[in-house]
Amino acid sequence: MSKFEKIDQLVILMANKGLRFMPATKVMAKEMFPIANKPALLYHLIEAYKSGIKRVCLVISKQKDYVKKFLAHDEALEEEMKKEGKFGLLKELNEIIDNMEFTFIYQGKKRGTGAALYYAKEWTNGKPFAFMYGDDFCKNNKKPVIGQLMKAYEKTGKTVVGAKQVPLDDISKYSSIKIGKKLFDRCNEMIGIIEKPKKEEAPSNLSGMARYVFTQEIFDEIPKCKPSANGEVYLTDAIERLAQKGRTVCFEFDGKYFDGGNKLEFIKCVIDNGLDDKEIERNLREYLKSI
Repeated sequence: MSKFEKIDQLVILMANKGLRFMPATKVMAKEMFPIANKPALLYHLIEAYKSGIKRVCLVISKQKDYVKKFLAHDEALEEEMKKEGKFGLLKELNEIIDNMEFTFIYQGKKRGTGAALYYAKEWTNGKPFAFMYGDDFCKNNKKPVIGQLMKAYEKTGKTVVGAKQVPLDDISKYSSIKIGKKLFDRCNEMIGIIEKPKKEEAPSNLSGMARYVFTQEIFDEIPKCKPSANGEVYLTDAIERLAQKGRTVCFEFDGKYFDGGNKLEFIKCVIDNGLDDKEIERNLREYLKSI
């Protein structure tokens, strides 16, 4: 039996403008870019649904209001697809729509990831919650990544930072975690975290990435964080404050990670998932070999 309560709610941040993907993101959120025939957002929601998440809060901008339409039934479209014998194409999406509750919160002026998360404080209703960045993609077809972190929370009752090892030569692109004693397989105490350190200053090659489980303590720390030079409050700073108080663990999740905000990483993600698609896998492999 789990020592701490199970988590059934998730916050996804997706108000970012996606400047690295302009001009495509002028009219479409990068979270809605297709990976094969499904947008990245649907992959995130399937991952959460398979992990037991029932409630989802999406922090969006007014420019991304069309996401609401995507996560609602379209009776006219569904009737048309039934007549054409193609209704099955909506099966995964409709299962998500029918079994998950969605709340949309508009982010005001861009003031950093910490400030963006703070918009969801009231919605979380004083309970722990899972968290994702909308443009970060994690993949494990058998053991959903966010579910792995949720189980780590159930054992520790502390904020859980999803982590992956990266080459030290690349650590300056990410964060570096200072780890403490090992608690159980893949899970360590987390003493601190440094954002984009120089190689020689990195305490480890373990970097916080993409998936988190937060206790309500995160909302105590965000207002205490000093804004950066551009006025933004970063979530990493709040996590660092929790780590210094011994309230954070890091869990090295089992799965692949793709930075969906990076063009090359996004293309890798499309190819990787294309190779899982039985309809195109064989021809895709042949094409890749021919290049």
